[in-house]
Amino acid sequence: MSERQNAFTIKTNQLSDEVYDILAKYAKSRKLGDYISSLIVRDLHRTSNDQVDTRHRTEELLEHINSELRELKQLAQANGFADKREGIEEKPSENHTIKEGKIADLEHVSGSLDDDDLEEFNDF
Repeated sequence: MSERQNAFTIKTNQLSDEVYDILAKYAKSRKLGDYISSLIVRDLHRTSNDQVDTRHRTEELLEHINSELRELKQLAQANGFADKREGIEEKPSENHTIKEGKIADLEHVSGSLDDDDLEEFNDF
């Protein structure tokens, strides 16, 4: 690294006495620049490690979600809520066909409305 002769001034009223004392100690020993530089480098490495950790954590969460979904599918199949298949598919198949359902026969509707039922809907 090249030597630089730049000077920095820190202006803040939010430094605790403990932090100020540590900075003063490093400044008196003429190692404040090295100390600040080491803190910044450490933060830079931590940031890159945090990104790797976040990516790894995301992969773990996705695997956990997939595992839970497999268990739910198995439970649904065991209880008759889903078609029983040989294996549980990881991804939806591209050639999935939509089945037609039954049309309800509404020719023989029974029931009645009382006047009390209609009172709730006076504003119609």
